[in-house]
Amino acid sequence: MTSERIILVTGATSGIGLQTALELVRLGQRVIVHGRGAAKVDEARRTLERAGGQAEGVTFDLSSLQSVRQGAEELARRFPRLEVLINNAGVFMNERVLTADGLETTFQVNHLAPFLLTNLLLKGPLAGPGARVVNVSSIAHSRGRMRFEDLQFQRGFQGYSAYAQSKLANLLFTFELAERLPAEQATANCLHPGVVSTKLLTEGFGMSGSDTVEEGAETSVFLATSPELEGVTGRYFARQREVNPAAQALDVKARQQLWELSEQLCGLR
Repeated sequence: MTSERIILVTGATSGIGLQTALELVRLGQRVIVHGRGAAKVDEARRTLERAGGQAEGVTFDLSSLQSVRQGAEELARRFPRLEVLINNAGVFMNERVLTADGLETTFQVNHLAPFLLTNLLLKGPLAGPGARVVNVSSIAHSRGRMRFEDLQFQRGFQGYSAYAQSKLANLLFTFELAERLPAEQATANCLHPGVVSTKLLTEGFGMSGSDTVEEGAETSVFLATSPELEGVTGRYFARQREVNPAAQALDVKARQQLWELSEQLCGLR
């Protein structure tokens, strides 16, 4: 039996995020469901409670950096201690759309928002010791390239290229975070969940997946709760096993450059 942790799952109102939250409460974990709309958050929370779990909700919009800051402040007020953050939320955009912050939506929602949320929570309820950060990336990172000359795709936007770049950014962020944090304070790992027929896959890629939503949630749950991963940090997993990421995810210079740019864009410097 896994000891109870308080675990925040972003994007937990549907798909892999909701299934991850369900599996966690079945393991006796206390889950905070995040979404951008109160009605869907309440619906997800009730689903978890019907499954016999302890669940609470938080609402903020990852496409607004101000909303992310407000969400982090609310979490710090309500939860003095948070053991695990699962950055699960993600989008796939077929067209280039700017957020209220003037940034390309895929880059902001998939990378900058979790970067900001993680850094803010690490100064408060997620400060450790023994905290875990779990970032849901994708095998699509292997097709990604960090376009530092044009991160916002002002020229030649392609939905898949923007998505792959954001998933590569998830790995670079994870590995740099692991380098900066003492493992006894907090660990940071990332994963490929599988190819699941979520709304993101069917609407973004126009295809269906070969993995079930239960399989898609397994590795996130494993990284969040497994005792054998205590102190393990800076790794990439698929199907609950450590695997090698693509070569571009191991570029230390790109890692550091992305971190510094992200700090600037989020106003953390």
